[in-house]
Amino acid sequence: MPRSSYATLLLGATLVALSCAGRGDTERDEPSQYFDKGLALFEREKWSRAAEKFNWVVLNNPAGNLAVEAQYYYAESIYQQELYVEAQLEFERLLRRWAGTEHVVQARYRIAQCLVAQSPPYQRDQSATLDAIDELQSFIDDFPDTEDRLEAEELILELRLKLAHKHYESGRLYLKWGRLASARLYFEKVLASYYDTPYADQARVGIIISHILAEDLDGAVAYHTAEKDKFRDHAVWEQAGSYIRRAREEKFDLALFMRLYE
Repeated sequence: MPRSSYATLLLGATLVALSCAGRGDTERDEPSQYFDKGLALFEREKWSRAAEKFNWVVLNNPAGNLAVEAQYYYAESIYQQELYVEAQLEFERLLRRWAGTEHVVQARYRIAQCLVAQSPPYQRDQSATLDAIDELQSFIDDFPDTEDRLEAEELILELRLKLAHKHYESGRLYLKWGRLASARLYFEKVLASYYDTPYADQARVGIIISHILAEDLDGAVAYHTAEKDKFRDHAVWEQAGSYIRRAREEKFDLALFMRLYE
């Protein structure tokens, strides 16, 4: 082969090799480039666009050293968009795939917060609320020294108030229907599980009214006397006593009861 032709071939091969090497370097750099772009968008609170970048890193470089960070920021970007069901799934995926991640505490708390956000109004089924309470309590038990503990405890209190409200309103509804035994059952549930909430006093009043409506004034008086020291608010105890006095004077009827519970 002529020397000039060999030199030309060698130069071409070198250029091809360099080109391939360049493309390889670019491919290796792409995950970090996507991650950096995602982080810049995240810091600017461009949650949707940031999520796209982080998800690209996770999907295209799942074994890379940026995958765990990308998964965390991907889940966080979804959470910031208030897509709580999806965010919960992504934080759970993070913990399944990278159990030893340094983000384990943050991820666990975010999962609990996602469940809290999915808790419906008190009138609806409260299964999600119970799940949220369980998750928050598990978080506190597993990470007792976390800076999020106080907020987690406050969230548990808010959720317990919602559950107490639901049971109390169920009791009131059964009273209005004249189903006194069922009403008393729900009021007793409030006292058994949510005795430390403001609804406990109202549940005691409901039990007293159930006795009055059953024309069991002796039962109402006995319960009112026995529960005196358990009332959180003495004024509520005195109010319950006024209902008993009205009933003794035959002024406490169903119409009055309905007005009391408007």
